[in-house]
Amino acid sequence: MAERSVPVPRGIEVLVKKAAVDAEFHALLVERRAEAADEIGLALDPAEVAMLTSIPASLLEGIIARTTVTPVTRAAFLGKAAAVMLAALGTDLAIADGPAPPGGIAPDPVKPTGITPDRPPGRERYVLYTETNYNGEPTFGVLEESAYAKRSADIARTNRVLRQAYLAAAKAWSDDAHKGTPFPMRMPQLLQCNRVASYSDRDRAEEMLKRRQDDLDRRAEVVKKAEERRLAAMSDEARAREKRKAELLKAAKALFEKELQRLLAAPAEPAPVSRGISPARPPASFGIQP
Repeated sequence: MAERSVPVPRGIEVLVKKAAVDAEFHALLVERRAEAADEIGLALDPAEVAMLTSIPASLLEGIIARTTVTPVTRAAFLGKAAAVMLAALGTDLAIADGPAPPGGIAPDPVKPTGITPDRPPGRERYVLYTETNYNGEPTFGVLEESAYAKRSADIARTNRVLRQAYLAAAKAWSDDAHKGTPFPMRMPQLLQCNRVASYSDRDRAEEMLKRRQDDLDRRAEVVKKAEERRLAAMSDEARAREKRKAELLKAAKALFEKELQRLLAAPAEPAPVSRGISPARPPASFGIQP
């Protein structure tokens, strides 16, 4: 999750948290922003309205997907009263998204066993982490500490060539049989890999992983059904256009993946031969400057 250099307005936070647990409200918020606030009797100030209406739908979807609501306050955000949700924010803020303290994701008091930083040296540590792909779609996983460090390094390496792969794929698309058809894929988001918590007991780590992933799967299923309903409500012609767009996007992503794997498989470039020479001017220009 991006750093919160600017505090999130409380009204926006209420809307996002409710959308994270309420599928129907999720669809309403993405499609009709102002109506979503009216639905729960939430009054937004002009700055919040401007912020809400300016967020692209894809970015808003990503924010909602990465938002979590604690079990303690979930019932409040499943309701219809904005005042109750505003009151619940104080509880959720104590365990907000982002780098959480060890054990911060457990819904009940966490026993210190396996989570305290003064564990005996040499014991295996298992990292519960969240990873976001270039579409902004999150997943969860568990890895041993050393494997997690390697995974983080692999993601950093992938991020360094992500834009290059996108530009290469877009060029190949225009040079291929798709001339006249704009490259349908958006610029990929940088991959993210964030530690959620650490455990010395693998079973405990796997248990927490299952809880997180089950919740994510439920949200994905709700979004899938909402999309199916949207397509079913369309005319045959509109549905055919949507199918064609989906096919083009799938082809574009396949091309992007191909270019990405090509770049990742390429050997690292050697250090420039001119390293150590002053970059102020080319060597050949020495003695010619006035």
